[in-house]
Formats: sequence, structure tokens, C-alpha cells
Amino acid sequence: MDYSFLSFCVGGVLLLVAAFMDAREREISDAVWIAMLLAALVFLAVDFNPLMLFTSLTVASVLALALYKLNFGGADIKAIFAIALLFPRYPKFACFPLAGTPPLEIFVLSVVTNALILGISAPLTLFIANALRGNFSPLMFLGIKVPADSLRNRKFFRLMHAPPAPTAPDAPTAPDAKRAKCKYVWGGLEPSEEYLRQIEDAAKRGIVKEVWITPELPFVVFLTAGFFTASLLGDFIFMLLSALR
Repeated sequence: MDYSFLSFCVGGVLLLVAAFMDAREREISDAVWIAMLLAALVFLAVDFNPLMLFTSLTVASVLALALYKLNFGGADIKAIFAIALLFPRYPKFACFPLAGTPPLEIFVLSVVTNALILGISAPLTLFIANALRGNFSPLMFLGIKVPADSLRNRKFFRLMHAPPAPTAPDAPTAPDAKRAKCKYVWGGLEPSEEYLRQIEDAAKRGIVKEVWITPELPFVVFLTAGFFTASLLGDFIFMLLSALR
């Protein structure tokens, strides 16, 4: 019996739960990964292929090591191994994946590459969102503009602007008004209490009304999107290569 659809449903639900937790609190309960492990053991008990399992885990190990070297989080690593265990073979059910399976048929590889491609598309999403709001700036590919006095109500972001100098003049038209401007910082700044206080002070004095911030998007969200796209549509790289033939 083919358990692809059932494993897809189980994996999809658990990954959605993990993505929701990661997006909301940046912390995923180990219960999610334990549930995926137990589900994987059940499916492996009824459909065990040692070669496919070994291949899936080997590829997952290489991917996990690469992401670890790039400073990805522990939840991302756990998600990759959970997917590799639950799907040692590429899931195929009904007419899915629509584009067919890639030659290698290593599902975890397709999930991660799809996730990385979707992650690269994030700047385009930010650009469109900023364009619709009329926030045109070279920063519109990297972040969003928000009111300076709303930063404490936000979570998981980095400041794209350094706060103005504490001695900046109240009038932006003053001779030394350059000190009143927020300067762009490459890579962003952690919103420390000191920085937040300086920006709030500048907002109260009317020096700064809005600042640019960049959201910190959890990779588990992209892995979940990669899971669904790989399952239902197919491997993006395989689809691109097929279209170029």
C-alpha cells in the first residue's frame, strides 16, 4: 500500500504547526519533532527501504551541515532531519507533484532547494509591498518603513537605521541638521533598549517620524512552503531545467 498521501497530511500539518510557532515566538516545541519522528517510525515499519533511507539521511546531513555553517538555527536542522526521516522516498499521490518527480527523487533536497529559492524571492515581496504603499527607496527591497514610535510593539526585526545623535538639533533645517538624520547600517542593528530610547526621543522631538526595519523571517516557514511546493508542484530546479530543454 502507498502511504504517500497519509504521510503528506501528517508531515504537512506538523510543519504548519512548527511554522506558526516559529513565526510567532521563534521557538518550536520539541513535541512537534517527536511527533514527526514517531510518525516516521510508523511509516518506516510498514514501508522500509534501507537504501532510500540511507540516501535521504546522508543528503539531509550534508544540507544540515551547510546550513549550520551559515548560522541557521537548530529548529531548521531538526526540520530537515524530520523531513528526511518521514519522506525517504519522494511522495507521489493522485496527480501530484504536477511537474513530476526529479531524476534523483530525494525529497528533502527538493524541499530545501525550493525553500531557498522562495527565500530569495522575499526581497521582491518587500518591493511590491513598499511600492503599493508608496515607500520608494533603495531600502524597499530589504525592509519596510514603520512609525518611529511603534517599534516596541513589534517583534523579530532589525533596525536598518542607526538612531540620530542624542545632541541632534530639534529643527531639521538647522545648520548641523545632518546629525538629525538616521543613517543606514549595513546588516542592520539589534533593537537594543538604548537604540529604542534614542529613536523614541527623536520621535518626540519631531526629528524622526519613520524608520526602516527589516523583518527576521524564520527559515522553518520557508521550509514549510518548500515542503508543499515540492509535494504539489515539484522541484523548482527540475522544473526550470525541463522548461529550458
